[in-house]
Amino acid sequence: MGPSSSLSCHLCGQEHRAIHLESGEKALCVRCDAILAQRSRLGPDAALVFSITGLILAPPAALLTFVSAGKLGAERISLLFTGVGSLWDGGMRSLAVLVFLCGGLIPLALLATLAAVYSPLRLVLPGTGFQFLVRAARLIEHWAIPEVQVLAVLVALMKLGSVVDVTIGPGFWCYCAMALSLLIAQHSFDFDSIAGSARAADSESANMR
Repeated sequence: MGPSSSLSCHLCGQEHRAIHLESGEKALCVRCDAILAQRSRLGPDAALVFSITGLILAPPAALLTFVSAGKLGAERISLLFTGVGSLWDGGMRSLAVLVFLCGGLIPLALLATLAAVYSPLRLVLPGTGFQFLVRAARLIEHWAIPEVQVLAVLVALMKLGSVVDVTIGPGFWCYCAMALSLLIAQHSFDFDSIAGSARAADSESANMR
């Protein structure tokens, strides 16, 4: 593609020529007005930094105490996916799978995909298959909703607080920070970085030929 790298709309497939975006500007599809990219106000490295931050926070979010509830000396400690196991054991297996995917696995996959999209440019790694990663990120971002699980937990804590003694554990705060990192990474999609990576991949492919 050379200097005039293009980006396909993830909804209608319309091809667009790469342009320079100022901080905070968005690139819209000329055919369907879908958002193709947005130049982050936080700088070109924001998506990569917050993606890696989210990946670092994921293990403690899953392994540390999420919430604990107790009354009259009896205490029960819950981890991030304790509720998923309870739903599964209670016969609500479809809901258990949905909660596990949308609240855990897909957000983690999206963080890893966004980190991979930006690493070829920022860490000078090969940019092969990068357009596939961009499309994958656009496809799964609608199913990554950890913030919904955060709200659900807060609502449950408000209801349980009047019945038992509830303590929020470090796993919950790590999960909240991971969800926030994911949201910032998603909204820091940098058109110029994507175009630059595409040109690098094309140049490398041409040199190999």
